[in-house]
Amino acid sequence: MTIIERALNKHRPIAQAAALASGKDRRKPPSAPVDPASRLQRTAVSIDLEVCRERRILVTSDSNQDRAYVAAYRMLRTRLLHRTRAANWTTVAVTSAGPNDGKTLTAINLALSLAREKTRDIVLLDLDMRNPSVCRALGVRPPQDLSAYLERGGDPNSLFMTIGSDNLLIAGSVTPTENASELLAGAGFLDLIDFIKKGTVDPLVLIDLPPVLVTDDALVLAPKIDSVLVVASEGRTKRGDLERAFGLLSEFPIAGVVLNRAAGTSADYNYGYGYEAESDSGADRKKT
Repeated sequence: MTIIERALNKHRPIAQAAALASGKDRRKPPSAPVDPASRLQRTAVSIDLEVCRERRILVTSDSNQDRAYVAAYRMLRTRLLHRTRAANWTTVAVTSAGPNDGKTLTAINLALSLAREKTRDIVLLDLDMRNPSVCRALGVRPPQDLSAYLERGGDPNSLFMTIGSDNLLIAGSVTPTENASELLAGAGFLDLIDFIKKGTVDPLVLIDLPPVLVTDDALVLAPKIDSVLVVASEGRTKRGDLERAFGLLSEFPIAGVVLNRAAGTSADYNYGYGYEAESDSGADRKKT
């Protein structure tokens, strides 16, 4: 049994109890149509596809070189959608135990994969505000910094941009802030989520959060979201760090674990993806 399987088995009863207690295991009713007048506005921005590919961002799915990685994200997408639909989750945070485990890249590529289904709106929020990386990775500047909005308020419509897919909305920052946990503790986040729900079609909101062991930001936001997806990096994430991260997250629903840089993948990328989540018979490991 791997460290991830042990961690999931250890903390599954607490996470399931938390989901049941909050009533989030009920099936979600069909979404009502969004009034066109209240539909969330978004600014289209251009990106450099070649730069994105160099950074392993899978903006397109038609490259033969990227086929295996696109397929791996499809598997992760499908498994995550099963969990979110069964538990009636709308907000899923992406975090890791420590830095450099690939959580931001995982969040971006997962959002891109989810948006390809075209059946719902996908929203990606960069709330790793001490080290905002989503916009930097994409090579874009947001219409307005998300951290500035959470600090001073304003028109939330000015936050969102698209990068080619109209049903993928991205909001983030380029300027770091040191008072991130105070901003996340305020009412601004929940107001923003409420605004997103009213202006989008059956939204699934992915939130890039800082590593659990680096700052308290993830723990500040965890009670306000539906579940947490943990990214671990094979050969990099330390056993003790992952166990401590799961211990800190034990009272919150865990959507699963993404195993990053998995062995046996392309030498060109030296990068792989895996997914571990609970099944009726225990931890069911999927790795591509």
